Amino acid sequence: MPNDWDDIIQSAAKATNTHFAEQLSGLTRLTNADIEALILDAGISRENLADTLKVVKDAGKTNAEKAAAIRNIQQGVDVLVSLVGKLI
Repeated sequence: MPNDWDDIIQSAAKATNTHFAEQLSGLTRLTNADIEALILDAGISRENLADTLKVVKDAGKTNAEKAAAIRNIQQGVDVLVSLVGKLI
């Protein structure tokens, strides 16, 4: 059964950055501006950002499994570095 993450990933290619940021900010603690900045700073596509955040939020995976999955997402690691940079 599709969940909110799957719906966002499927519609990411069609969405504008603003619309995408609004959808994603509803599922995260990030603001619309944070999401738009992540896309620009990391050079990540909307689809890959949604994929990366979905992996991070997956409680069924170990950290090692998450790391392996994120390495397979183009710019996935870059977006995590950008996120950590905002936290510290």
